Amino acid sequence: MYRTRLIAGLIAALFAAGSALGSLRAQEPATAGSYNDEAAGYFQQAQEWEQAGNTKQAIATYRTLVRDYPVAPSAPAAQLRLGELYDSLGNSKRAFDSYQKLLENFPQAREFDRAVEAQVAIADAQMDSRRYERAAEMYTSILANAPFAKFAPSVQFKLGQAFENQKEYEKAISAYQLVLDRYPNSSLAADALYQIGYVQFTEAEGRSQDLSAAIDAKNTFEEFLMEFPKNEKAAQARENLDTMSGREAFDLLTIAKFYDRKTDYRAAVVYYSDLVRRQPGTPDADLAGSRIEEIRATVGEDELRAGTERAETGVRAAMRRRLQNQVQTSSLSNYAGPPVSTVKPPEELPAPRPQLRTSSRDMRPQGSSGPQPADLQPAPDLPPVEPELPSFE
Repeated sequence: MYRTRLIAGLIAALFAAGSALGSLRAQEPATAGSYNDEAAGYFQQAQEWEQAGNTKQAIATYRTLVRDYPVAPSAPAAQLRLGELYDSLGNSKRAFDSYQKLLENFPQAREFDRAVEAQVAIADAQMDSRRYERAAEMYTSILANAPFAKFAPSVQFKLGQAFENQKEYEKAISAYQLVLDRYPNSSLAADALYQIGYVQFTEAEGRSQDLSAAIDAKNTFEEFLMEFPKNEKAAQARENLDTMSGREAFDLLTIAKFYDRKTDYRAAVVYYSDLVRRQPGTPDADLAGSRIEEIRATVGEDELRAGTERAETGVRAAMRRRLQNQVQTSSLSNYAGPPVSTVKPPEELPAPRPQLRTSSRDMRPQGSSGPQPADLQPAPDLPPVEPELPSFE
């Protein structure tokens, strides 16, 4: 009796040990091979659902694969198929988001380019449907993921179009400008520059007081004609310039007043003077001439000259020329003189003391005939031709 119980206990213990061993084996981590095999099994099952026409079940299986086996080799392909199936069902938002997950989670996957191209197609469809805001969001997302892909210049240009269609002109100009900055060798560079001018031209038509957009448009079209004179849009750019030049809102007097209000007197005088030259004897020309005299009396003639044309006399001018000559000389390969920094810039020199004129003869310019003040040296007469330059051979 005792022996029977002992044997039964031993048998029970062996069964318990076997059960525990099986439990331990069940808790062992799966090998890489089994992990990938299981993911591949899900992928094959999803394909079978597709072949059977059960798209809903196929989507569920692909989603299980990418959720439970995110590092499996078949996960990027499953994510791509999710986007394609959603797209086939007409759910463009879910399709775009599925492609986006592929780009974010699997940036090195071979399916990357296909996903981006599919996103571009979805965004283009949004543009065609006049859903410009959504299209702009999609284009922005695409450029964030692939700013230098082969289709990036086209996407950047389309982003500008999406903003332009929403009348968000500043954003449109910035988007077109990025085509020029990022992709200057793109075939779309000319179109982008023209479109910047056109957007500015459109802005100008809606503004009656602020001429900044019109002036910008004029400058942009002129730059376009300079850069791309043989472009197919060159004729239209010239026509746009003619239109702006003929409009009352863009006439010379209005532009001159625009700069006058902004206290850019030098530019204002340029346009006032152009008006006097083009329309002499008219009331507008008389008004422009009067305003030119007022500005000159207020700010002075020297202030209206370009920076390089302002009068320089005495020690300051001589020092400027000396500094300029020494800089040019020091750039020669055989220069062995002192460093240029030893020459003090003219801006750091004290202003020369004014010299009083004591007679009418002192009013004559230096270099002219007749006596000169004792403390001033006459300037040498300039030869009619430029002297020969010294040889450094």
